[in-house]
Amino acid sequence: MTKNELISLLRDAESVLFDSLGKNISGAEELHQRLAAALRSEAAGTADGTCASCGNTLTQQSTGRPRVYCGEACKKRAYRSKRVQRES
Repeated sequence: MTKNELISLLRDAESVLFDSLGKNISGAEELHQRLAAALRSEAAGTADGTCASCGNTLTQQSTGRPRVYCGEACKKRAYRSKRVQRES
């Protein structure tokens, strides 16, 4: 399994874990926070990451929050996908 496949799998797990927060599952919030922090630090840890939606290469800024998506279209696509998962 490549690093990008692992990160993609962890992002999917984060989404499922986020859904479980609404069901008051014990320890879910802490685990979600730890997983989200790990994903953020992984994205910030490299100068070039990949878009969480399409997989295109991103160039990270030297300051500020690390980019997760390459543009608004990918950001909206990911939002719609997560919303559909929450509703089903």
